[in-house]
Amino acid sequence: MALQLPDHTGIPLDEIPYIGLRFVSLQRAQEFYANYAKKVGFVTRIRNTNFDKTRKDSKIPVNQSLHCSREGYRESRVKAATRVKRITTAGCKARMYVMLDRQKDNWMVSKLELKHTHPCSAKQAVHYTEYKELTMHAKCVIQNNDEAGIRPNKTYLALTNEVGGSSNLGYSEKDERNFITSNLRCADENADVKEMISYFMRMKDINPNFFYAVDVDEVNQFKSALWVDTRCRASYEYYGDVVSFDTTYRRNKHGLPFASFVGVNHHGKSTLLRCTLMGNEEICCFEWVFKQWLRCMGSSPQAIITGQCKSMFGAIKNVLPDTHHRWCIWYIMKKIPHKLGGYARYKEIDDRMHGTVWNARSVKSFKKDWSAFIVEFNLERNRWLSDLYDERRMWVPIYFQGKFWVGMRSTQRSESMHAFYGGYLHFKSGLIQFVHEYDNVLGNKEQKELEDDAADAKGVVPCSSSTTIERQFQREYTTSKFREEQQEFRKKGDCLVRGATHEGNLFYLIVKEQYILYREPRSWNNIVEFDPLTHKIRCECNMFASRGILCCHCLDVYFYYGVDRVPSCYVLPRWSKNVQRKHTFIKSSHDEKRSDESHNLFRRLCTHFFNVAQEFITCEEEAAMLNSGLDELRAKLVDYRPSKVATKGRPRLKKLGSELDTSIKRYMRRKKNNPPQVCVYQYIVSNHMFACLNG
Repeated sequence: MALQLPDHTGIPLDEIPYIGLRFVSLQRAQEFYANYAKKVGFVTRIRNTNFDKTRKDSKIPVNQSLHCSREGYRESRVKAATRVKRITTAGCKARMYVMLDRQKDNWMVSKLELKHTHPCSAKQAVHYTEYKELTMHAKCVIQNNDEAGIRPNKTYLALTNEVGGSSNLGYSEKDERNFITSNLRCADENADVKEMISYFMRMKDINPNFFYAVDVDEVNQFKSALWVDTRCRASYEYYGDVVSFDTTYRRNKHGLPFASFVGVNHHGKSTLLRCTLMGNEEICCFEWVFKQWLRCMGSSPQAIITGQCKSMFGAIKNVLPDTHHRWCIWYIMKKIPHKLGGYARYKEIDDRMHGTVWNARSVKSFKKDWSAFIVEFNLERNRWLSDLYDERRMWVPIYFQGKFWVGMRSTQRSESMHAFYGGYLHFKSGLIQFVHEYDNVLGNKEQKELEDDAADAKGVVPCSSSTTIERQFQREYTTSKFREEQQEFRKKGDCLVRGATHEGNLFYLIVKEQYILYREPRSWNNIVEFDPLTHKIRCECNMFASRGILCCHCLDVYFYYGVDRVPSCYVLPRWSKNVQRKHTFIKSSHDEKRSDESHNLFRRLCTHFFNVAQEFITCEEEAAMLNSGLDELRAKLVDYRPSKVATKGRPRLKKLGSELDTSIKRYMRRKKNNPPQVCVYQYIVSNHMFACLNG
């Protein structure tokens, strides 16, 4: 094929090589020719490099030949019918020869051939494998979006829009997915376990208060993992009195059950205390989890709410004997459609059962209403309802009056946590990806708590009455908890003191409360015990004892006797917005560095540059000065950088995803010969990990 000069349209003259062109270093010459080749539409390679033979102690290059990658000819030793790889050589003569000028201490182009024996296309060059390279910026964006659960196609679209089209991007969506698979995913379970534990070790090095434990069996096969963020450990002091242990959320890619410990913060909202991945849901596994909980936190919670699981029940009884245990009513109530949906009067049964459970005013009234419910709908032979009634002390709210449950009787708390997890945790996630996703959950919860604290510091909700007691709660309580107390002030209008008796210094008052049930007006008498000397009070509804909120009956009695301030024991620090809590000054793992140092340094530099660009971008003259200054600084840094000399032949480039392909091939060979096992490798049982593995 005849020699032809490539199209130089649109290329500045100072970017086209010519004989006599000089460079400050060999590296600058290589970069110049590679940049020219990319704009013209071909690929370069280093053909040979000659060194100074008089300096045997060190290799000093004196000249180098840079050729088009399609130089020469090559005959395939494989028959055409079976050959897969293409033959790219075309006898091209294009090259640039540079030599060292010792007198001027720089490099000069001494020979040059710009014509090629093949067509060159700049549009096609962007799709060459040699030019498909993810920038540091792209890698950081992909990693951040992957940890945030953003799909690869959305990330690719965002990066494409950022540079003005896919042709300006330099890589394809497949290259992005290959990067995610090879760098952010693990090819097999063993690698996933190793990466997860390595992450725990890094977090432990960053902050010694980070806690983790890994359970293995007698053959070092992975069973369970538990980790507690530093901030969560500190918050347990304030929110660890009552916790919910939930194991019903969907499993991850390896089929391991995910369980979380959830508490209630001073705003009355759910807060995460700990996460664990369990090998199974047998009693021994639950016992290991609760033992590690005690080892980490140092004390057991006062009360715990769990699902209806016999293994969990036995484990709590063995490991946490002093903790009050109850079942979450939400898990029971959501089984009603499955258990009772076949009855003709299912809608009526559902409404009546909810009313019987939630509207019981006493144990006696619950038993009476339950019996009437069973008889009315002929449910005497329903085994599920019979078992529930036998175990009523584990789930019916009326049986927990008098014990502090921080409002966890709400059926919406577990349901809302499941909905919240759904935005972050994915069932296809591997172990290390799941850990990062859970860190995102922690970071979101932390941010919401800080926002609520900031809102409380900014202002207060106005009082609905002129009573000084309401203003007392307004000054102390967070907004959400004050609204709950304010609701009781409103309900006080439905209460009426009907009579009083006294024994010694104590008065016993009958407070009649009117309410609507099933669209019919009803009333209930509550007995309130009141000490007029100390102003201490107790109502038989036990709202304050179970929720920490003073009920409308007590408020009505205070109003009846003209009390203008409640004792401090009824204004709980648990709900106070004026308490300085230690964990608010501690960063979570989500804020700690998780990438390698080069990525973290890149992010810091980008943040600094964005701030500078934002300051001067409004003025074209200032922006031009900034751009010129960056070009000058880059040129100085390139000259300052130690030169790297490549020897004969272009080094074999690692195609995106090639390491993954090799890993998968090796894994499939091992899988064919031996069944795969999730094992913790020997390196894990080191001095660093020994305490956690054998606590």
